[in-house]
This record gives sequence, structure tokens and C-alpha cells, in this order.
Amino acid sequence: MKICLSIAPKLMRDALKILQEFRDTSAMIEVRIDGIKDLKLDQLLQQPRPKLIITNRRKDEDGKFSGTANQQFEILSEAIRLGADYVDVEFSWEEKFIKNLLSQSNKTKVICSYHNFKETPINIEALYRKMRKTGAHIIKIATTANDIADNKMIFDLLKQSCKDRQKLIALCMEEAGVISRILGGKFGNYLTYASLSDKEQTADGQLTYDELKNLYRVDQINYRTNIFGLVGNPVKHSKGIFFHNKIFSSKQLNAVYVNFLVSDLQEFISKFRNVFNGISVTMPFKEEIVNLLDRFELNSVRLGIYNTVIKRNDKLIGFNTDLPAIVSLLKKRTNLRGKEVVVLGTGATSETMAFAALSNNCKTTIIGRNPKKAEILAKELGCEWTTLDNLQSPSPDILMNGTSVGMKGNRQKTIVPKSLLKKGMIIFDAVYNPTMTPLLQDAVEAGCKIITGLELFQKQAQLQSKLFSESIK
Repeated sequence: MKICLSIAPKLMRDALKILQEFRDTSAMIEVRIDGIKDLKLDQLLQQPRPKLIITNRRKDEDGKFSGTANQQFEILSEAIRLGADYVDVEFSWEEKFIKNLLSQSNKTKVICSYHNFKETPINIEALYRKMRKTGAHIIKIATTANDIADNKMIFDLLKQSCKDRQKLIALCMEEAGVISRILGGKFGNYLTYASLSDKEQTADGQLTYDELKNLYRVDQINYRTNIFGLVGNPVKHSKGIFFHNKIFSSKQLNAVYVNFLVSDLQEFISKFRNVFNGISVTMPFKEEIVNLLDRFELNSVRLGIYNTVIKRNDKLIGFNTDLPAIVSLLKKRTNLRGKEVVVLGTGATSETMAFAALSNNCKTTIIGRNPKKAEILAKELGCEWTTLDNLQSPSPDILMNGTSVGMKGNRQKTIVPKSLLKKGMIIFDAVYNPTMTPLLQDAVEAGCKIITGLELFQKQAQLQSKLFSESIK
């Protein structure tokens, strides 16, 4: 799949500078000329230069061109005469305009585009077939993803275009549609659009050229590429994309790792089961995933929480890499037998922490903001429980935080009073953004030993990576 850098310069000098910078690369560049105040097409299209898509959208087409439709047509006609590699026109143009451009096109390829800034319509295949009748060399369909399931409609459409031998650019906009910009090459997408930077996007959800080229290696993605990713909500700040893609690249594996922003886990598994090879599972789905698995790795069965899923012979197998990672990090700091441990929280991460402590003969107490949840979890695990009001009790040997308190964006900075922190204690915080949370900062000041959420992430990710790599054929 080609990467097309999409730019919307305000002046010719800005456009020419970018073309010069990318002159010796394989990049294709879309120039949105409707915003260029001093447009000179002959200068823009003079050689040497990268391959160019010339796009000129009117204001009612979400562009900046204030002229008439006839003037818009004349500008694109001139671009063809000057040797543009591609020109982009909207499907909403009258058919005679599109046919007229095609009759002039010579070596220039005409892209016929459709944009929907509200949704991904369910009749998208019917729309695609209408657009094919224009005779355009390339069809482009860009819709808005209101849910990750909308991407599946785009992938299915790309598969159909391959059967039809029709060149198609298809993608979803907005955050929920980011995966379509990365994974389209697996299903035959002609190209994907990129921005120079996060601040220079020409469409919502657009990734940068550097991200697409160097992080996701989208120009190498093909129908054989193995797909892995993080399933959660939110997923925007996850470090997994950097960790796993770096390993895939270093091992020269035909694989990519993406963020799946999911709102309905059951629907996602149903629609994407045949798309992914393995997934990492994070909040809020670590417990819900258990009902959607076919088999379980034996060492994880007693806990019943799974943060990793591998597909083998079309069966979804659940693993837990958090548990061995937590135990390993704790054992590096101390002998666990007989230690007094306090675990903050009642969610999946907290439960895994408590289970790790109990499995290593630690006296364990769960503290929850919701007393009922804390009591239920403690009974399930066979340990003690209490409330935040009693947190001032004698300091434990180990305190572990499995809540989101301290996470970037969380208004509450910490729930642990400094008076509880004593020299020699081990403080383990599962939050990794930021690495040094307020709790860990207080712990360092008190002379405690600390284990960061980043350490936990890296350790469990190493175990996940091994599972992912072994599943690649």
C-alpha cells in the first residue's frame, strides 16, 4: 500500500519546500491547492518532483476554493495538461464533468471521491458500484467511523474491489477509524493518507508520515500480514504499539500491532475474529473477555482473568501475562513468604496483584473504595478486606495500587496518605503514564523501594511478544 502525504499549504513557497524535501523518496503527495493564495500550477508541477495528486475542493465540499464549479473544472484541466499524476474530483460533480476530465486525462489518473462526515453508510457497496460507473481510474470512499465495527465494512469493501480488479482507496475518519488507515493494505487498499505532523492533518484521524512509515511500516503490509493489537477503551496513550512493532521490525516479522478502540467487546470479537491473530486486552474488558474465549492456558485458569488472546486453529485461547510479570518483579525485590500485602482496588489488575501475593503465601488485604466490591473479591480469593478509611493501620511490607488513581488525566492524584509510607516498604503502582506517579514520588521521599507501572508493562509485554511471535506462521 502506498503512503500519500497530504498537505494543505497556504503559499507556493511552503508547497515547493515540501516537494523538495520529499523529492528523492517514494512518497506520493496530495496537494490541497484550494488553500494556496498565490497558486502557480506550472511551478508546482515542474520536474523533478514526487508523484502528485492535485485536489481542489469547494467550500461546500469541505474545502477552501471559493470559485465556481466551472472554474474548479478549468483548474483541474490545466493540472492535467501540465502533467499531474492524479487529479481528485468529488462524486457529487455532474457526470459530464467527470467524463470530460477523463477524456482529457491522457496519462493522468482521475480519482473519484466520496466523503461522509457523519457516518459509514450501510449501503456502502451500492455506493461503490454507482461510483464505478463514472469510469474513474480510482475510486475513493472516506467515511466517518462512529464505532470500530465501521472499519469492517471498509475492509469487506476493499476485498470486493480486489475481486472486481477496481483500484480503491477506502478508509474511515476519526479515532475509531484509525485502524483502516493502517491495515487497509492487507485488504488491497490502493493508498493511505498521512500528515506531516499532528497539527497539520487534512482529515480527522490522520496519522503522520513518520508513524505510518516507521512505526507501522504500512508500505510493507500485505494480505499475508499478521495483525495484533490492544483491545480496550481508552487506548490512545498505550505504549504497546511502540513496544510490539519495534520487536516485529527487529525480527523482520510480517506483523503489525495496532490500537483497537472498542465499545462493545462481543461485537468486536464477532466481526474481527477473522482479522486478528492475537490481542492484548486491557480495561475495561479483562474480565468480560473470559466469556468469549474457547480455551484457557492452564496456569491462568485459577485466576480467571485474561489479558492476552491468541488465535490457534480458529480457536481463541486466553493467557494472563500480568500474573507472572507481577510475581517476577516482586521476587526481584524481596522474599515474598509471610509478607503483609495491601492491594488497592477491586478491578482486574488489583485482583491479579492480590492473587499473585496469595499464591506466594503473603498475608493479603484488599482495600476498595466500594466496601461491597472489596468484600466480594476478598471472599472469592480467601483474604482480608477493609476500606480506605482504615488505610492508616500499621504499614504493610508491600503496597500495590491496581487502580487508575495517579494516571495522566485522572483528577485524583493519590489515595495513600504519606504517613502510611515507611522506609523499606515496597510500593508497586500499576499506572505507567506517568512513570513516576504521585504515589511513587511520595514513596521515594519516604525511602521506600518502588516498582513502576512501566516495569510491569515491559515485563508482561515481553511475555506477550513471545506468544505473538510463536503464533506467526
